Parts: sequence; structure tokens; C-alpha cells
Amino acid sequence: MEKNQKYELFASQVEIFEKSFYAYLEQYKKHEPESNNESANPDGINVFIFEELLCNYYKTVISALKKLAAYDNKHIPVLIETYQKLWTSAPRLKEKNYICPYLFDLCKFLYEIKKPAALTFFYNLLIYCRDIPFLTLNDAPEKSMADAYKQNGEEDPFAYFRKERAERTAESFDEAFFYKSYKKFFLILSGWREKIDGYYTKDEIYFMNGLFIMDELSDCVYSGEKTIKTEKYSKKINRKEIFREYYEAGKDGKIYEYVYGGEINKKILDNYKKALKYFNLAIGYNPNNPRYYYEYGRCLKNSGKSGDAEIFFKKAFDLNG
Repeated sequence: MEKNQKYELFASQVEIFEKSFYAYLEQYKKHEPESNNESANPDGINVFIFEELLCNYYKTVISALKKLAAYDNKHIPVLIETYQKLWTSAPRLKEKNYICPYLFDLCKFLYEIKKPAALTFFYNLLIYCRDIPFLTLNDAPEKSMADAYKQNGEEDPFAYFRKERAERTAESFDEAFFYKSYKKFFLILSGWREKIDGYYTKDEIYFMNGLFIMDELSDCVYSGEKTIKTEKYSKKINRKEIFREYYEAGKDGKIYEYVYGGEINKKILDNYKKALKYFNLAIGYNPNNPRYYYEYGRCLKNSGKSGDAEIFFKKAFDLNG
């Protein structure tokens, strides 16, 4: 079977899978009582059904559509529509952020398949969504850290601070503003078709792509799994376990060098080089925007070029004055 036929067959199977699921969803709506709660989604789907069934379904379809979109860009709109359906299906909970993790995932994929205009729209949307006042902050990473302490029989040193922060946030929580911000997210999202191609200027696209690389991807080089090999030690581990594995490996100097040394630094610097390229292009298209010079300087500074960075910081200051 040729590659093209293989992907066409795969696409048809994904479509059949989706139709089957939507048939189930229609049955669900007929038998589930409607909810008048503002936190429920428009279809009245409760939290348990969403997290245990719908969310897993959308993750499966998104994973399949990513493969198709990476092979043929014609599948990108369907992929975006699927993310949109996931967000629409998600309950509106102030204690749980269902938007930002998946929105970041979409941004990262658009960067990987080189769709800078689409990334510009969705990264702008991600920045907006981070200002929606959810009661929880960094829910998944913090839960992961707390679980790690628990599994190892250790006391979580940050438990008190999380509890204190949650109480403080709850006291000042503006529920009306939360729901207003949530609704605005869907309003902005509804315009994605008009704004992922031909809407932004080149300097805006280059700037936002550079910002995404520097502020988001440079923090992601540690994610995923990595096979670490030394003369005495070889094991595939998750990078969040790398510090514990370092001790279990008998404090092998080469692992220490991997964690703190040149290999990680090189990956971070490679990201900054890519970001510098985009900021430089943005400056070329719009040399009167002080923010572009400031971010270029910040990128240089993070790359260890403080002297060069000062020149661009000064230029940003002069333009802003």
C-alpha cells in the first residue's frame, strides 16, 4: 500500500470513529437531565463524563489528526475544530483549567509543522487565556510534584504554601469576571479561520514566533523521555526523575554533566538562536517598534551576550521615550 493510500485510509477510519462517537453523544443528551448551572458546558455534560470519557476520546482523535496534519496540511482545520470541540465540551470550572494545557499543545504542534501565522493567532489566544482567573495555578505540574513526594513517602514542603495561596485566591475571586473572560475566549476563538492566514503582518508573525520559542520552548527542552548512557549506566527515564536517578546511579559525574552541563545548555541556546532569527526579521519589517528591540535584547542576554544586549535595550528605551 502506498503512503498516500495509507493516510487516506487512516483519515477515513478517524472520520468513522468520530461519527460513532457523536451518535453516542446524541444518545447521552437525550438521557442526561439538563443542567442550569453556569459552570456546565452548553451540552450539560458533567465533569465525570467529560474527564473519564470525552477527554480521552478527544485526546485520541487529536493524536490521530496530528499525524494526518503533519503529512498533509489539509487536515489542519479539522484538527483545530477538534480542539474547539474539546473546549466547548469541557465544564466551565473555576477550579480546573481545561483550556491552557491543550492550547499550548496546539501551539507547539503548529510550531513543529511550521505554521507561523496560525501559531501567531493561537499563541496570542494562549496569552489571553492565562489571564482568565482560574482558582488553580499550574494544576498538572503541581499535582505531579505533590504525587512524587507522596509516592516516595516524603513530606511535601510546599503543601502549606499551596493551601495558603488557594485560600487567598478564593477570597479575592471575581466569579462574574471569570465567566465573562471564559465567554470572551470563545468569542475570540470563533474567528480563527479568518486569522490563521493573511491576517497578521510579517513583523507580527515573526515577533510572536520568536516570543513563543524564547518564552515557551526554552522551558520545554526538559520534557519527555531521554535515554542516558554512560560507561556504567544506561536507562530510559523521564526527565522529571533525572535528579533522583542521578543519585541512584552512584552520583555518576557524566549524568551530572548532562543535567547541568553543555548538552542542556546547547539545547537552550539553540532555541534562543531560532528566536533571535525571528526577532531580527520582525525588526527588519518594523524598525520603529521598541518591543521588538527589547525582546531581541532579552534573548541576547539569556544567550550570555549581555554586552550586545545592552545596545538593543538602549535602542528600545530611546524609541519608547
